[in-house]
Amino acid sequence: MSFGLDPYLKKEKPAKKKDSEAKEESKTEILEPTLSGARDWRAILEETVKSMVLYPHLLDYTRTKIFPKRPTITEEELAIQLRVPLGVAIILLDKLQRETQETK
Repeated sequence: MSFGLDPYLKKEKPAKKKDSEAKEESKTEILEPTLSGARDWRAILEETVKSMVLYPHLLDYTRTKIFPKRPTITEEELAIQLRVPLGVAIILLDKLQRETQETK
């Protein structure tokens, strides 16, 4: 019984490429992926961090406990203190700094 798999089971193996063709393929440039539209890495990072379940809690904790005592804390220090990745700390501090600028 083949269960209708005959076309898939009888595939021919691709022919081996000559050395010159293999060398030519290895010389082709690898293009870096580009983002479509005007979105940049920071917008993507912000969207990703804000989708985290702990984001509101981390933001509130940073706003009430850490930021009042150390308003000039760096992203690296915040990441270490909260035990979160640096990207999360960057977005948290950015949000809090924007809030303080809006209230002034």
